[in-house]
Amino acid sequence: MKRKLAWIGAILSGLYLLTVGPIPDPIPFIDEAAALAIFLKCTSYLGFDLGKWLPFIRKKGKSNTSRRAESKKGVIIDV
Repeated sequence: MKRKLAWIGAILSGLYLLTVGPIPDPIPFIDEAAALAIFLKCTSYLGFDLGKWLPFIRKKGKSNTSRRAESKKGVIIDV
């Protein structure tokens, strides 16, 4: 049942994202960012990780700044 709901959510949010460009806001209370978040969560639940292609979606792991600080080459300070 959860898988069917995830498929329905992915299809509906995907169709909404595809029609946002040519049609001016068919559903004004749903923002494009909310539709993208729903689409990404539904597809990740279904096993497709589309968030890795979007640079502004951050993973729950360490950030790039903490990885740089922990590198063994040292810290480079640009003045």
